[in-house]
Amino acid sequence: MPKKFPKVIKERAFKLYLSDDYSAREIAQQISAEHRTVVNEQTIYAWVRQDDWKIKRAEVQTKAIEKVQESESSKLAKMQDEHQSLYKSIRNKAGSELQLLDFERAFDAVKALDIGIQGERQVAEGLINIQFIQDVVNILVDEIDDEKLIKKIATKLKVLMASKENA
Repeated sequence: MPKKFPKVIKERAFKLYLSDDYSAREIAQQISAEHRTVVNEQTIYAWVRQDDWKIKRAEVQTKAIEKVQESESSKLAKMQDEHQSLYKSIRNKAGSELQLLDFERAFDAVKALDIGIQGERQVAEGLINIQFIQDVVNILVDEIDDEKLIKKIATKLKVLMASKENA
């Protein structure tokens, strides 16, 4: 009859497993030392199989990536809003200057107006690209019934977006 371990021991072993830094043998040794009991490597392997630890670890890692992506997405959205506001301000000021003809050279006002318009266009293009990717992801989620496949695709898309943002 297999030995029954307290829930706290199994939870600690799972936390060590989640860190992805320890082998089953190292987890067993760590748990044995911490809780003054004997846990062997095969017990850890059995828990991994019985409780789907590999799937749970993948889910935890995916959620962590999602949180980072959400944070990065909100930073990007905030930055885009700030840029849009600044470019709009430049465009408005240049437009006012053009109407009032209150500048030394017309070229300076026209150049400032052009910078404002071009900046707003660039920010808008970035928003369109992000919206397109979100629309594609929504279509995939609606059309694919396999939850594992959806998570796999989502992870790959997040990695792709992160690499594009860092480029």
